[in-house]
Amino acid sequence: MRTFAVILGGGIGNRMESDIPKQFIPLAGKPVIMHTIENFKNFDPKLEIILVLPDAHIALWKDLCNEFAFGVEHQIVRGGKERFYSVKNALIHLPDNSIVLIHDGVRPLVSHQTIDRVQQRAIEKGNAIPYIDINESIRRIGPKGNKSVKRDNLKIIQTPQGFRTADIKLAYAARYRKSFTDDASVYEANGNEIELVFGNFRNIKITRPIDLVIAESLID
Repeated sequence: MRTFAVILGGGIGNRMESDIPKQFIPLAGKPVIMHTIENFKNFDPKLEIILVLPDAHIALWKDLCNEFAFGVEHQIVRGGKERFYSVKNALIHLPDNSIVLIHDGVRPLVSHQTIDRVQQRAIEKGNAIPYIDINESIRRIGPKGNKSVKRDNLKIIQTPQGFRTADIKLAYAARYRKSFTDDASVYEANGNEIELVFGNFRNIKITRPIDLVIAESLID
């Protein structure tokens, strides 16, 4: 069965305090998203990669590929206004009889073990969502103040999120809701049970300047 990696390259980098879109910010000598794409290709050279970019960033990406002699084969798909529409646009290009791994382009450090766990569980069970445990105290804030929340049953969700392509396409036929924060929430809203697999703590999402510092210290 063919497996596709949909790499989402949206974002404008406001929290990064940078004029450069966060996916294009240099990390260890080249743009963050190049590390992400290479990581997936190194996991499995047969993996087929779809890169989703805002229309306004496609020319810049092509220039960066020339500048850095980036030769990893990939298909470019135009993104939408929201993450939901970007994923939906990518899914149109995939055959139903396949597995899709949907991943944030600014998570370049996901381990191959995590990708493999997600892929295998998605093949077996239809979907797989990676998580890590919360190791900080949590408080719920409301109009009457705040209170402690038990963290035992709370998890942090990561990507890649894996699915049988036909099933996630069906889920994405729904209308967009603000509550759709990831692919698992779209899939779950269509009446599906979520399969969780353990992720990895190095799989950070680079959204703030400190994240880039951490990634620089972790990247091989």
